[in-house]
Amino acid sequence: MNGAPTGSDSPGAVAAIAAKAAQPRHGSIEERRRLVADSLQVGNPGNRSKNLPEQADPMHDCQIELGVEEIRLYEHNPRRANNARFAEIKESIRSTGVRNPLTVTRRPGEKHFIVEAGGNTRLLAVQQLWAETRDPRFEKLTALFRPWRSEAHVLSAHLIENEQRGDMTFWDKANGVFALKAQLEQEQGRALSLRQLDEALKAAGFPVNTATLSHYLYATTRLHILGDAVPVLSGLDVKTIQPRLNLMKRYAQMRGGTGEADLYAGVFDPVFRRHAELYRENHMFNASDLCQTCEAALAQHLGENVARLRLMLDALAQSPQASLEAFSETAGSASPNVPALRTPAGGHAPNDVPGVSTANAPPAEIERRDAPRTPVRILNSAPTDPAPLRRLRESIARFAKLESDVPALMRLDAGFFDWLLDGHDEAAAAFWEIVNLARELRSATPQPVEVSAQPNTGAGNR
Repeated sequence: MNGAPTGSDSPGAVAAIAAKAAQPRHGSIEERRRLVADSLQVGNPGNRSKNLPEQADPMHDCQIELGVEEIRLYEHNPRRANNARFAEIKESIRSTGVRNPLTVTRRPGEKHFIVEAGGNTRLLAVQQLWAETRDPRFEKLTALFRPWRSEAHVLSAHLIENEQRGDMTFWDKANGVFALKAQLEQEQGRALSLRQLDEALKAAGFPVNTATLSHYLYATTRLHILGDAVPVLSGLDVKTIQPRLNLMKRYAQMRGGTGEADLYAGVFDPVFRRHAELYRENHMFNASDLCQTCEAALAQHLGENVARLRLMLDALAQSPQASLEAFSETAGSASPNVPALRTPAGGHAPNDVPGVSTANAPPAEIERRDAPRTPVRILNSAPTDPAPLRRLRESIARFAKLESDVPALMRLDAGFFDWLLDGHDEAAAAFWEIVNLARELRSATPQPVEVSAQPNTGAGNR
């Protein structure tokens, strides 16, 4: 504080600092040369690539160029049939190349790519062209790469793509939805209810109403024999089959506790196989015929008359909560002239055992039987349930084809009832069905269903 210089401010200290600052930073030229030579002796960095993934796919959507042999078809494509326009698409690619780039992805740990959302047909066409021509134009493809998300995502993407193109049958869609449900349940670790599956499909961009979902799941679970053999099986067919077979299942359970799995395996599945064989022979399938064959098979299984069983099924449809005894009473009152079968001692009555006496037959009924037959035309002049009316029309058409098997004289005698109660006679079964459906319409319609008839003028008009 008195102005005297401190140690650091002395002339000697200042001179020392200046001399040190004047020295070169890296020493002499020789020293620098030595440092450079030493640096050249340092080895390469260690190879630690074994700790890195073998492949590092982009983390976002991007375009990449791939060899056609690096891409594989999506093996779980819900569309089973080959594209009917494959040859046309292949020739178009031969001429102009692939105009719509494929979308691809890659499962974790795999070396090859897969088609991510439709495009199997285009890829197969290009691969065939490359194998056939070795033209460089078909060796590589520019594709849109999308990072891997999940198996369920890829399957739903293919479902959406095929649905938009209209390339799938009902059976393809049903199997695709069934497979997607199983995949979602596996990934989420829980079973999905119908409502939860509906929500999951909507979130994936593939909305399906719950009624259609129910038909898909029923078809894939119970109608796989038909679906695999009958490509024309439609949603409308399943809407016809499912409720009728459900009625049969409920009735069989009420009768003897037959389980659903045993009922299908022992009664319905053999019918499905027969109709699948018929389709392979004539390429025709009718859901109503299938239901009627199932009814006949169930009647035989239960030891009942098929006409009475159909009455019981119709009564069950109208009163689901009623008891078996109530159904029996309803069936009896609805068909007072339907005779009960005689039951041999110690067993059930077979379908073809006649057991009817005509002694108590009403005279009016006999008179009607003896009268000339007239063709009847059902009119829609009264409000009726369309399902029984449709079935009645189908039964009349079927009976008309079989009328050559009907007894020539429709008299109320033992021969007539032998034919009427023959459970193996298709024409007799069709006759019973017409009568039962006509009664069902009469009971369900406040006003009688109008008919028009013309006098019978000859045997050819039967």
